[in-house]
Amino acid sequence: MAKLCRLVKLNDSFNTQVFTFMLPNKVLREFSQDIYAKDMVYGHHKWTVSFVKSEKHIGAYLKLQSTSTGMISKLDFSFTMLNNDHFTKNESFMEKECEFTYDENVKGRKTFVPLEDMAKRGFMQGNGEFLVELELRNIVSSFECYLRIPKENNSRHSYGPKMETPYFSFGLSDWSVSLFPNACTVETEDNITVQLVRHTNFDHICDVKYQLSLGDQNAYESGPVDQLLDATGNSEPFTVGASLMKLSRGRSSLKVRIEMQNVVSVSEVSINVLSRNRNRAHLYDKDKQAWMLEADASGKYLAFKLYYTDIKHVPRKNSRYVAFNLGIVPYSGNQYVRAINGPFVKYYVQDDHDDGYLIHTDIPIEEISSPDNEWVSTEDQHITVHVEWIDSQLLIYPTYHRLDDVARVHKQQMIREILALQSENYALEKQLYSYQQSIAKTNSKPRSLSEDRGNSYRRQRTCLKIGGISEPSAHTTDEDTDAKVLHVIYSLIFSGQDRNLSLREMDSTQRVGERKSAKHVT
Repeated sequence: MAKLCRLVKLNDSFNTQVFTFMLPNKVLREFSQDIYAKDMVYGHHKWTVSFVKSEKHIGAYLKLQSTSTGMISKLDFSFTMLNNDHFTKNESFMEKECEFTYDENVKGRKTFVPLEDMAKRGFMQGNGEFLVELELRNIVSSFECYLRIPKENNSRHSYGPKMETPYFSFGLSDWSVSLFPNACTVETEDNITVQLVRHTNFDHICDVKYQLSLGDQNAYESGPVDQLLDATGNSEPFTVGASLMKLSRGRSSLKVRIEMQNVVSVSEVSINVLSRNRNRAHLYDKDKQAWMLEADASGKYLAFKLYYTDIKHVPRKNSRYVAFNLGIVPYSGNQYVRAINGPFVKYYVQDDHDDGYLIHTDIPIEEISSPDNEWVSTEDQHITVHVEWIDSQLLIYPTYHRLDDVARVHKQQMIREILALQSENYALEKQLYSYQQSIAKTNSKPRSLSEDRGNSYRRQRTCLKIGGISEPSAHTTDEDTDAKVLHVIYSLIFSGQDRNLSLREMDSTQRVGERKSAKHVT
């Protein structure tokens, strides 16, 4: 089995996450079976990876586990096998804008790494195993279907029953979109009411973000919708200012497309923050793990401490990665306030008790103590708090491991490569500036013909030699030669002509910025 040992979130606009798997050395055995990993969660879907052995190669595949008919998940992914010696020797491949559907839920490449190279090129770690990174980014999940319009709804003045899409899977729950044709409003009689419904996992309320479109041409676009679904699974309905007949353009079916962007399970608790005896509340996350939230009113601003009471149930030799956030729901008013510096991330290992995670807010204690504040309920003096469970992953190796040295070494190598490239780029810019200045002086200051030709020839010969271009012939004009020289210098700076620099091996005996003689000219 391939074991998930590390997880890194880059917190960029593409929602990039890097999963590191440890591949056992039995993959090199002659009659070894295919290797699979346990399910992981990315983009609110369940995924798994597999490594399939062929005669000469090992293949790497990504599979979407939680899929349904009509659901399309598009994303970029890449597999990388880490090399012990240098990051430029890593083996990787990337697939962009891959579509995972119900019928095609597996993507990958069967010629990931040659089996012979795995044993001889420094991919094997000190314990005989291999490290493979899976990078997932830029996911877009959408559901699309066509709803058949009943005949009785073709008339403008008919009031038909509810129309509902098939179920689709997202965020480990089943969903559907309900349409209520010909809903009456004050403005017009011809409207459609839309409601998003969750059909499974009613243990928590959830915060969901989505975009809805109805129709083919000139379709209705809802724009981003952010709603909080209660324990019944029903969202707040909203009205579309168009009739069913207008959106379908007189056809017998209506296109419904919904792009699911985010869904977060939320634990709602009520705490008396000003009482020392009743300032705690127990709750459960989406994995049914027990937690306790404690309010802290001893400082100038309201704070909370979150304890993982089931920390003793974390499997031995494993760590649990948990990402969460906290928000305060006002009793009166609409200003939902989240904690400072959230979301929060913590790794938990098996222990007898948890020391707690301190979470700060910007709500003053004086404001909460005042009788006419917007936070405290007038009935029981409690504050409503939402704990948002963003992510949870189970990883092997609870502490720092020697396998982490590979990533740290690669980081230092990349820093040295960047410094070397910056140094050479600066030298080339100085050379370009010097050459431009000399051309300007040549054009502005009269010189003897022999001196001008001698200096110009020496500069041109140096630049052309760097670019690997033969020296100009006697019949070549000065304008053509100058154009070639400027092209060489610009290509060195901006076009990455010296790309061998990023492919060389920088050992301890090599100076930063020094190139091997064999790779001096491309």
